[in-house]
Amino acid sequence: MKAPENIERGAKGRVAEATEQRRRVLDAVRRGRPLEAEDQLERKLRRIQRVARIAPEQAASIASYDDGALALMDGEARRLAERIQGKTVDFVGAAFLDLARAAANTVGRVVFRDRRPQGSGFMVSDRLFLTNNHVIDSKESAGQFLVEFNYELDSSGQPKSITRFELDAGAFFVTSHEDKLDFTLVAIGIRQSGPAALRDFGHCPLIGGEDRHMLGEYVNLVQHPEGDFKQIVLRENRLVTRLETVLHYMADTMPGSSGSPVFNDQWEVVALHHWGEPYTQEQAPDGAPLGKEMNEGIRVSAILRELDAAKGGLDADRRALLEGALAGRAGEAVPPAPLRPEAPAPAPEVVPRSIEVERGSATLVIPLEVTVRIGGRGVAIGVAAPQAPREPAETAAEKIQIDRKYSNRSGYNPDFLQGHSIALPKLTQAQKAKAARRKQVAQGADPFELKYEHFSVVVNAERRMAYFTAVNIDGATWRDIDRKTGEPRESAEATEEWFDDPRLDEEGQTAQDLYDKQLPKRVFDRGHLVRRQDPGWGSPARAKRANADTFHFTNCVPQESLFNQRAQYWQGIENYVLNNAAEADEKVSVFTGPVFVKDDPDYRYVKVPMSFWKILARVEGGKLRATALLADQTDRIKRFPERAREGFDDLGDVAQYQTSVKEIEKLTGLNFGPLGAADTWQQGPEAIGGRRRLGRIEDVRI
Repeated sequence: MKAPENIERGAKGRVAEATEQRRRVLDAVRRGRPLEAEDQLERKLRRIQRVARIAPEQAASIASYDDGALALMDGEARRLAERIQGKTVDFVGAAFLDLARAAANTVGRVVFRDRRPQGSGFMVSDRLFLTNNHVIDSKESAGQFLVEFNYELDSSGQPKSITRFELDAGAFFVTSHEDKLDFTLVAIGIRQSGPAALRDFGHCPLIGGEDRHMLGEYVNLVQHPEGDFKQIVLRENRLVTRLETVLHYMADTMPGSSGSPVFNDQWEVVALHHWGEPYTQEQAPDGAPLGKEMNEGIRVSAILRELDAAKGGLDADRRALLEGALAGRAGEAVPPAPLRPEAPAPAPEVVPRSIEVERGSATLVIPLEVTVRIGGRGVAIGVAAPQAPREPAETAAEKIQIDRKYSNRSGYNPDFLQGHSIALPKLTQAQKAKAARRKQVAQGADPFELKYEHFSVVVNAERRMAYFTAVNIDGATWRDIDRKTGEPRESAEATEEWFDDPRLDEEGQTAQDLYDKQLPKRVFDRGHLVRRQDPGWGSPARAKRANADTFHFTNCVPQESLFNQRAQYWQGIENYVLNNAAEADEKVSVFTGPVFVKDDPDYRYVKVPMSFWKILARVEGGKLRATALLADQTDRIKRFPERAREGFDDLGDVAQYQTSVKEIEKLTGLNFGPLGAADTWQQGPEAIGGRRRLGRIEDVRI
């Protein structure tokens, strides 16, 4: 994931603050005298002593570039001294590779349970895992993540066997907010899959001290850039700035590197990486570039101070776990035991997912697997409210609030359905010309996609409504959200407040004034495209944020006030699919949008779509299946309100149809990629004009 905007702002401010220090360091490097980059003499001497393994008086001579001192040395001592002076910079001992391999083994990839990458992290004891707070932000959110080890290629270019572990935030969880030190230290839980034991990957204890680094030295990073296979950023990465809590270094990193360990040349951890981008390119006096991308990591010494302060609030068991991360042999990576010969992944263990203890009673929540099979031309579907969530709900009483830090949203995931990749629907060139562009767009990003929690929206700026929405639904972690409190699992209704999206111009979206003061009686309600229930899964915090995100006007269309009550099959099929997903821990992706037609009637400052489409995608028996529906509100508005009057006659029902993906493509101009070939549509003699009128829920063939 990309670092949040507030982290970026803070890091850039600190980079600017340290400009003079950085220029001095880079000038010393350019002149071939990197030891002059460090202005703290005591730190410099201690570092030279430790790296070159020489006496204090020799360290002082080396620091002053006294060639006479080098002449008195021989063998390994001279080689180490020359290297730290910068004279034999590319010579390292063969043990460097052994230490690098041991350190790299400790690094894991943080992923959602659907395998979407979130960031990196590393083991700092035989049980504790360190990453950023902006990767895992709360004890509650830890449950939606796994840690993957050995997500890398072997020497022949083939993927290694991955071992995945749950997180056990109940056993240990300490975090520092992203605006402070941006770290999370959390316990690793049970093995979910894979052949290796946790001890096989070793760990890198956190050790402070002034002899761990100095300005002008190299640092090395082990990371999962953009969530890809493990990579090492090796050498040629200068440490250029040291502030009280952070280090700045020039190295090649990418989103997904958040949480990576930053090592010195002895493969000791000196910082926790949390931000990097091509922010500055320092230049020498002759104009030659000196630097790469600027990066910032949280100093180990600052993390240690925070953990020491946290000790007092921990019980004996958690203090014991923490001590394991603070002790080690000179901070060196504890090498892993040799990996056992690969064997089939162990069968899943039936263990409690959580244990709740209250007033002497204990409740164990264990995994439950339910398989639902669907077959035949039709299915008897009982439409009911979705089942209660599996996990305890929060009980706060605040109303819906929008988290305006949009950089923390991952949006729709095209690889959500196992074994199938379904990209967002493609716009034509003519549609792109009318699409609403975000005000700020990162290089290489889709300028039209608005990412929310678990769903995305692309808006038609001319019509001020969505071309389409795309949402992922995870039945395994789905939660119901109370519309009144904004919290998981209550049932009361409330007067809803909707919000603009500041990433778009106001002229590219509707607002509350479209729905206010409708006389003589209410014509239109604010209709959700992505229903508020659908993206509400994951941790309580994410489910709450997802629910709130559906109350953006970018996700809103004017629907006749009784549309949802009359469109019982349109709603019913989605209720059924959501219920089925929640019961069977299944995954579903849903695409929804309006059909724009030139002669759609005018209402205030928009044209109102008369019909809406929906495509539900899922995997059944390994095969992708897609079901397309249409709902038409034309008959609900027999006499459309004229400009001076806002009356209407509600004589008809909402017409509901099953149709084909190809028909939706024809109506909308969108391209749905592989969904066309996965269509469950069957023409049949009763179908007219490429669609079948639904008279009951059993008519839907899924």
